[in-house]
Amino acid sequence: MRFIKAATPDGPRLGVLRDDDLVELSPRETRLEDHFDDDGELLQRLAADIHAAPADETPLNTLALLRPVDPVSMRDFMVFEEHVLPAWRNLGLTRGPDVWYERPIGYLSNVASILGPHDAVQIPGGSDQLDFELEVGAILGRAARSLTPDQAGACIAGFVVLCDWSARDLQFREMDGKLGPFKGKDFASSLGAVFVTPDELADSRSGTGYDLQMTSQVNGRVYGTDIWSSAYWSFEELISYSSWNTCVEAGSLIGSGTCQGGCILELSLRHGADQYPWLASGDEVSLSIERLGAIRARIESPARGAWPGLRSLTGV
Repeated sequence: MRFIKAATPDGPRLGVLRDDDLVELSPRETRLEDHFDDDGELLQRLAADIHAAPADETPLNTLALLRPVDPVSMRDFMVFEEHVLPAWRNLGLTRGPDVWYERPIGYLSNVASILGPHDAVQIPGGSDQLDFELEVGAILGRAARSLTPDQAGACIAGFVVLCDWSARDLQFREMDGKLGPFKGKDFASSLGAVFVTPDELADSRSGTGYDLQMTSQVNGRVYGTDIWSSAYWSFEELISYSSWNTCVEAGSLIGSGTCQGGCILELSLRHGADQYPWLASGDEVSLSIERLGAIRARIESPARGAWPGLRSLTGV
C-alpha cells in the first residue's frame, strides 16, 4: 500500500496512491498514525475503506502534498560504507573505525523541524555550506523495547524518502568539541510524500535492504546514484540497536544515513569542490528513491545571521 496526505479545501486528507498515479482521497481520514498496529492489518483496512468510497480521484501531481506522518522522535544512522569512505580516506584511513563495523552509529535529531516533500529549505543563519543527504526513513508502527533484529522488522509500518539537511561548517566546527552533531543538523529534515508499507516492496528485498535505486539531483543535474541494498546495516538491526535497554515509541522515524552519491560533501571529496559547490539560494534539489517517490525542495536565503552569543577567542 502507498499512502499520501494532501491539503484539501476541507483540511488535510489521507489518500491511497494507485499504480496509475491517481490518488483516491479519503472523505475524512487525516492521520496514518491512528491506523498503526502490530501487523499492518489496520492500514490494510484503511486502504480498503478509502478504495471502496473515495471522496475524489485526483492525479498525484495536482495535489498539494504534505508529509504523510508526524514522527514523535528521530534517530539517524550512517549505514552506507561507500558514502563515508572518502571522508575516512581524507583522514588517512583505508576503512572505517572498528566500532562502525561492530554496531550501528547514529544520533538523535529534531522532529520539530521536519518539513514536507515540497517545502522550501532555508539556509541556517551563520552557514554558507548547506548540504543535502539522501536517505531512507522507516516509521515504526508500534513501540520497540529491547528487540532482537529478528523481532524488529515487525515494527516497521512503512518507508519514506528522507533528507537530513546539513550545515557542514556549523556541524564540523561544533564537532571539534568531541560531541554532536547539533546545530549543524537540527534546523531541517524533509520527508517524501509517499508512505510505502513493507509488503509493497517485498519483491525487491535483497540482503540488508531493497534493490531500489536512489538518485540525487541539483538543478536538474544528476549528482549521484546508489542502490538501497548496498547498506551495511539493515533497518531491522537499526531498530533493534535503537531499542536495546530503552523504548523507541510508535511513530518514531529511523533514518538510514546518506547513500553513496547522496550528498555534496562526499562528492566534493571524490571529484573536487568546483564540480560540487555548496547549495545556494534558488537551487532546486530533487532526491528520489525508486517506488518511494521524491523530495523536491527549493533553497532559500537565511532569515537571520549567525548566533549572536558567539564569544571571541581573544585572550583565551
